[in-house]
Amino acid sequence: MNKDQGREAPNRSLANSPKVDEAMSALLAEARLAARWSDLSPDVRAAHHRILRAYVEDGAPPNISEFPCGIGAELSQRDLVHIRDGKIALAYPFSTAVTDFTVRSTGVEMHAVCAIDALGVAAMIQRETEVSCLCPICRTPMALTVAADGLTITNATDPTARVWTGVMEVGSCAADSQCTSMRMFCSPEHLEVWRSDRPGMRGFDLTLEEGVQLGAEIFRAFLREAAEPGPEAIDT
Repeated sequence: MNKDQGREAPNRSLANSPKVDEAMSALLAEARLAARWSDLSPDVRAAHHRILRAYVEDGAPPNISEFPCGIGAELSQRDLVHIRDGKIALAYPFSTAVTDFTVRSTGVEMHAVCAIDALGVAAMIQRETEVSCLCPICRTPMALTVAADGLTITNATDPTARVWTGVMEVGSCAADSQCTSMRMFCSPEHLEVWRSDRPGMRGFDLTLEEGVQLGAEIFRAFLREAAEPGPEAIDT
């Protein structure tokens, strides 16, 4: 991985779980990292940051027409931002449409693409966040608070909840493929019910703590500026 590619690429030093390390290796192959981050121009990087900050500050993305021609197409090609019907539909970890994964921070409500995305927001913005997810089996809401360090869970309504991280062919858009299998379940039993309908699905059964670690490793560097030695809070 070249130096430029590493600025926003995942930080593999945050987790203390071998299972998280294994999941990271399965999810983010070197070729996929290169396709996302290699030779990212300053203009494209700045546009990506601006879009992410808009979600965090306003709960919604800016209008794609505000950016120079071609920026949106490159971000889409890199599977960082996707534009549908002339509007920004998602910019990982955020979704413009309402999802089962809600994040709240400093009074702003945001929706995440999947459970791992929601769990990684605190690490990315370096702010305490409240995460709420719906169990896909019983639709029970589960809530937890992730501290500003992005790794510490300070409160969880369902401490035995499980986070399933599926591994599948990504294609051109992870949100339409891999992310559909990244869910939070209110209990190990409901995870098994869900998995029983998907025999042969490869993936990782994670605790809440492991899910937060995985989210932090993936997203912590997404808002890192080129000149910074490490990720900083979004409002600094």
